[in-house]
Amino acid sequence: MAGGHYIFSIYKTSGSLPQYFILRTVLPVYRNWSQTEEEKSRKAESVERLRFLEFVKKQTGTNELVIVGEFHGFPDGEVFYQDHGHPEIPVYYMQTDFGKPWIIFGTAGSEEEFLEAIANDEDLQILNPVGTPVRVEAWFLTTNELNFN
Repeated sequence: MAGGHYIFSIYKTSGSLPQYFILRTVLPVYRNWSQTEEEKSRKAESVERLRFLEFVKKQTGTNELVIVGEFHGFPDGEVFYQDHGHPEIPVYYMQTDFGKPWIIFGTAGSEEEFLEAIANDEDLQILNPVGTPVRVEAWFLTTNELNFN
């Protein structure tokens, strides 16, 4: 079986003072050998992501959202595994040498703490983070926020 995991995507509004949003979607489980099931799973995740993007556009009054990056893994921070999202979460992210859109991210009290968390996580080290960490304040959204609006 494949899938059955979260996909985290960071988007931002365009402009000189962008707002950041972390969207948590789910890639449904599918059987590895079934191309049809994989396509349905990816389509379901895509539809869920589009719902998020429309919600964010409506909430912010913007027509354009730019993807910062995407992470298929386990970001550091308990907040990302709760049932409901939260506004204004301090987040650090870094590019990986796999190129755009692949990033790693997590919460941390400082850039040093973020870099230390990466250094102590073999799974994150395999992704080969590159560049300098970027700190942003982001609104974290789960599907529960969509269900109430």
